[in-house]
Amino acid sequence: MSEDFKRVDFQYGLVLLRTRRFQSLMDRLGKNKVSKPVGWLLLYLLPVAAGLGLFLFLAEFLVIFSQNAQAAGTAIRGVTPLAYLGLPGVNPYLPIVDGWLALVFAMVVHEGAHGVIARSLGLPVKSSGLIFLLVIPIGAFVDVDEAAIKQARARDSGRVLAAGAGLNFALGVIFLLLLFSVVATMKPAADGLAVASVAVSSPAAAAKIEPGDFITAVDGAPYNNPSQITQSSWYKPGQTVNMTLWTPSGTEQINLTVGENPSNSSEGFIGVDVVGYSDLQSTVSTYTSSILTRPILYLCIPTFTNCESLAPFSAALSPFYTSSYGSSLVPLATLLYWFFFINVNLAIFNALPIYPLDGGQAFMAGLKGAVRGKMSEKSVMNVTIAVTLLVLVLILSLPLSSYLGII
Repeated sequence: MSEDFKRVDFQYGLVLLRTRRFQSLMDRLGKNKVSKPVGWLLLYLLPVAAGLGLFLFLAEFLVIFSQNAQAAGTAIRGVTPLAYLGLPGVNPYLPIVDGWLALVFAMVVHEGAHGVIARSLGLPVKSSGLIFLLVIPIGAFVDVDEAAIKQARARDSGRVLAAGAGLNFALGVIFLLLLFSVVATMKPAADGLAVASVAVSSPAAAAKIEPGDFITAVDGAPYNNPSQITQSSWYKPGQTVNMTLWTPSGTEQINLTVGENPSNSSEGFIGVDVVGYSDLQSTVSTYTSSILTRPILYLCIPTFTNCESLAPFSAALSPFYTSSYGSSLVPLATLLYWFFFINVNLAIFNALPIYPLDGGQAFMAGLKGAVRGKMSEKSVMNVTIAVTLLVLVLILSLPLSSYLGII
């Protein structure tokens, strides 16, 4: 085995481990008869991912000129700039374990796709291997011969460049569909009102009612509408009521003495915030059926405070549900979510016409093929750089306007 394919390099504080094994695997996969058709499919997915990204960032840009600009600016300034970095452990909203697993997987399949499609077209791969941060694997690299790509036909170089983002996008959709199948098994744990929070020193706290419990009946009357808790006509200060509670350990009866509402002493006060049974059902059905009508829902990450109430498997809502997956429901749904989220985001950013990312190189290759003989290479590069700058302005306009206090 030659030195080129079995050595450790250090670049920019990262460790690169080169090996022949990945290249042998890419050679075998590249020779498979389905590799070329898959290459075409991934090429067609590239503009889909780019179009989705441009739509999202254009909508973000237009917020600057809307009546919601000030509110958006305030909300963005309340979030640390680290939230814009897709690095688990650095971004406070990305879980370390699930985040790193998803990131490494996404980068490995991204780079591997470039290599497989290149080999299916007979283009050389100079080296490949894994990337480590100290001893922690953080991704992979595949070094396709750049000179060969430049000399290849536009449709061939385009397929190689589109392969990584295209495969990430396809896998992201698959992981989202798998997430839907898991979430669809979630049902409210009991027929009643789910206790979301309990006020300190309240009658509910004194009765040892806890978040995650369900109030299923009061004095024998079924409770399934949140207004039954908030409307004072249902109980008076000093009144003793018998509550039927469903708890994770079973059903129990408790006696609770209604207190006085702190803002109106003539009204009764129990001291719980609740979520209705129908609302819990609606959250599940909305999450599994909005992929075409409200796709932005799935980019609102469940670890972000304003998004917790949208995802049934979030820490805020998952205690209220039961599922055939049992205790594995939350870790499985969470893992599938982050595999979806990171693959789709990696696909979008790499698909955008930003040079030297894959989308930018594919844009340049496509432009060169479309204007062959009519524009010089320098002019093609100038157009590519101009488009890159325009897209970057589109992406950065809202966060920069917010942090600089313009909105």
